[in-house]
Amino acid sequence: MSGQEEIHRALVEEFPGWQIEVTQDDTGVGWDASRTLAPGHGGAIGLHSDNAALLRELLEEAEHCDHRLALRELAAKLTERGMPTRLYPTSLIITAPDERELLITCKHKMFCWAMSGREIGPTADISGAVKHVVDAVQVSPP
Repeated sequence: MSGQEEIHRALVEEFPGWQIEVTQDDTGVGWDASRTLAPGHGGAIGLHSDNAALLRELLEEAEHCDHRLALRELAAKLTERGMPTRLYPTSLIITAPDERELLITCKHKMFCWAMSGREIGPTADISGAVKHVVDAVQVSPP
């Protein structure tokens, strides 16, 4: 397996859901990636680079954008349920009924409790994550 094939395989494993292709022509190697946007946000996204390292950075940035959208949606749904929230670019703070402030982060398409690292649920299941958060703060600290 060539170095490019190994890098391609690693990118496909690290970024599931992306269609990643490597092409080579007279001008050199091209790295392309595409997929639909996060559920509920319509459209598609396409990325292109002339090297794998830059494509990886672009894929990571796209994932961060997905996380921001997911945190925004989670905050809105928790607010609808009467839970006070404060939204930041990489995290969400909720205020529990007993006034505890709890931090939620998102990585690899998964909501997590920041203090413990325990998973709340996947970003694709906002309603499940809302239920988990509401149940967790009402029963005991996460």
